[in-house]
Amino acid sequence: MTHRHQARAALLTALLLITSLPILPAAAEAEGACCEMDEFNLFLTGEAENGGLTPFEADLEEEFETFVTPSVQGLVEIGTWSVVWGLQGNYPDATWEFRIPYEVEAAAGIQINATIGVHIGGTYFEGDAGAGLFLTSNGEVVIPINVEAGEILESDTVEISFSVRSLSFSSPGDDAGIRFIWGSTDYPAKISMKFPLVEIDMKEASVKGRLVFFPIVLKSGFADRMWSASTGGMSVANTAISDRPIATPVNDGVEVTFVWEIPESTDSGNFRTDFHLIPQTSLRIEAYRTHDITAGEDGGGSGGWYPAAEPLRSGGSALNVDIDASFDGDSVERVVIIEIDGAMSQWIRWGLDNIGNDSLSSNSWWRNLRTYADSIPSSDFHNGRVDDSELLALQGHLIGSASDMKSFLANGLSIDAEALFGVNPIDLGPMDINIDLGHTRAFSSEAIKLTFDTSNSVAEGQRQQLIESFVRKTQDDYYNDVSLHVEIRSSALQGLGGVAAEDIDVKHRRWILMEMITVDESDLDPDKSFRVEFVPTGGALYSPLVSAMVSVFMLCIALGLGLFLTRKRVKVPAMLTVVVLGGLSLALYVLGLDMPFVLGVVASSMLLVFPVALVSPRSDSKKLPRSRHGGARVDCPKCGESIRVDSDVRPLRLPCEGCDSILRLE
Repeated sequence: MTHRHQARAALLTALLLITSLPILPAAAEAEGACCEMDEFNLFLTGEAENGGLTPFEADLEEEFETFVTPSVQGLVEIGTWSVVWGLQGNYPDATWEFRIPYEVEAAAGIQINATIGVHIGGTYFEGDAGAGLFLTSNGEVVIPINVEAGEILESDTVEISFSVRSLSFSSPGDDAGIRFIWGSTDYPAKISMKFPLVEIDMKEASVKGRLVFFPIVLKSGFADRMWSASTGGMSVANTAISDRPIATPVNDGVEVTFVWEIPESTDSGNFRTDFHLIPQTSLRIEAYRTHDITAGEDGGGSGGWYPAAEPLRSGGSALNVDIDASFDGDSVERVVIIEIDGAMSQWIRWGLDNIGNDSLSSNSWWRNLRTYADSIPSSDFHNGRVDDSELLALQGHLIGSASDMKSFLANGLSIDAEALFGVNPIDLGPMDINIDLGHTRAFSSEAIKLTFDTSNSVAEGQRQQLIESFVRKTQDDYYNDVSLHVEIRSSALQGLGGVAAEDIDVKHRRWILMEMITVDESDLDPDKSFRVEFVPTGGALYSPLVSAMVSVFMLCIALGLGLFLTRKRVKVPAMLTVVVLGGLSLALYVLGLDMPFVLGVVASSMLLVFPVALVSPRSDSKKLPRSRHGGARVDCPKCGESIRVDSDVRPLRLPCEGCDSILRLE
């Protein structure tokens, strides 16, 4: 065979070998789907006996602990934490890491053996911190766990159990021990893992006029909390969408729909959308998709797009409560304005447009209005906007029954009506309710204002609640921004009495023509417990006008007494006492302290004048006063005649021309 034939044979053999090799796909995700398996943390929450596991830092709200003392021997179970995963998937070979904070008390240190067990469905893995781990002061116990690849099913449970044994304390005191802590942001015990957490499906966009709706399905074992307990957003062509998305529940997850308006300069084109989700600080999940979008022609009119399912209320809302009240001695008139935007606004708008919808879930609050379905014209039903007939249906439902209004606030808006109005809604007088949807009646997160105008009677001397914690504690956090403004005023002849405030700043001011209590909180913690009460005393004596007049009158009496008692004494101490106590009384009056206390301070100025005047030095001097013509003069003690003294000789006898008496000067 020639060299040329040998070269051809070698080339042919090489080609055959290349074509026989398998074709390897590129390591890339499908567009619109997610996600690669990133490492994330599961945080420990709840009691040690039946604690939970969560990927959300927002759930780190309450601190828990287990304290182990030297008297405990053998194996000590610190705690067990678990979660039903709810998402099927595979997990790779990896080394997980368990961390839990500790504090050593009343001992130089402690030597322990620590073990962590991990159950993934029916599979068990275990790790330990090594023999004779020595701990001092405070820090973290860190234990690695080697986990082999496997599969988790939707119904499987992930469970971890932490235990210690062979405890040996160094120089222990009487209260020696080691404390393991978890559940709060200060003590975030956790296990780092590689595991299927969430599946993101960016669906095809839908267009209505110049509005584009981008639905994204988040499938996980944490249902809608995968969105509500995380932070996230979307950008179109590198421009972030600022409007709040619409969150609706779906099977095994939540659908989040972002709304984007096509710029006026563009009618169509390919647009890349980027979505991100941040369940915890150390984890950012991203997905993208390119959409071919053409502006539609049905964007006119006042209607809009509504989701098919009832929106979630837990997507984040701002709540602003403004209470304007007045007290006339017999009753309190209140105007309560509740302003809500975000997910709660979307929920109200959707519910109003779905009054009488037979497909509502059994636990939907809007089923309470199904009896009003006949009052709504068919043209108004589910037409993509809120109509007057639907507003009237809700207003009639709330005004017609105090219990229905209480149910709407409590079960719908998660607001305690009794805390807001100061009394049980059943005890309220006639009520007027107004609902303002703002600039649009279409489906939107724009703020909605609910105005309640009502009153309630008040008995004299009865403690009256002005406001207390009104956001109900629920599993879901509906409000992420709460503000409160309360103001109550009284007339010139009626006071508000004593004010008691717990865990909130209150400003109480008293002017001559009115008395006022003000609460102003621009960033109120929804979970904070607080209360403000006042006790109207009744009667005119403690009213702003009469009490001011009485105080001025008593101060004038004190001033007159001071002048009278110091006729022949130095007047400065007595006058200074009256002025100081008068100024103090004025300050206490304006700052709203109880009127009996203020009047007591005023009365004390009258009483203190007597001892102050008695101890004041006399104004008479031992030196004889000199006349303006020179020489000294002395008054006759019998008739008061002024007698001139022309000699310094002592003793000296002087005749009085007024009464013919003889004065002797020593």
